[in-house]
Amino acid sequence: MDDRQVDDILDNLDRKKGPKSGQKGKRGERNVVKMLNDRFGSLLIDKKAGLFSRSVGSGNRYGQNVVLSQKAMDTYSGDIVVPEGFNFVLESKNGYNDIDLCAAFIKGHKELDAFLKQVSDDAKRCGRKPMLIWKKDRKPALTFLKTKELPKRNFEYCMKYKEWSIVSFEELLKAENHFFFMMDK
Repeated sequence: MDDRQVDDILDNLDRKKGPKSGQKGKRGERNVVKMLNDRFGSLLIDKKAGLFSRSVGSGNRYGQNVVLSQKAMDTYSGDIVVPEGFNFVLESKNGYNDIDLCAAFIKGHKELDAFLKQVSDDAKRCGRKPMLIWKKDRKPALTFLKTKELPKRNFEYCMKYKEWSIVSFEELLKAENHFFFMMDK
């Protein structure tokens, strides 16, 4: 009697997202918005600027034939609406627990590369810098920034992936205001 079980690995290739993946993504975006507003809220209120918020319909604007003004494209680029003068387009990914960063350092990772391309394309469209914030379940959020854009400070922990640097989102939020905003002169 053979008691070995063989799983068909091809069953997972066309795997659909779970029914709660959209909820998980929105919850992740709300958490990023909260962290940003906690960090910058008093600065923004002093400048009488808008706060950070989730972008309505994020992820579904550019796949359709939608005509937006340049101002609308600037405002609704990425998953998070950012205040005027903010230097980055923010793409938020929550979950994607099957992405293995260790494996990505051997041959790269197609899904991670797609996220980075998405935020890079959004950044080009509106003339800002790309920033991807990714949080796995029950893990701290990581930030992917182009290495050349990383603030000139010593991060205790920093990883490199292609032309990107990966640092803790919580640690990045400790950077000076002028890193995040075009400051008045």
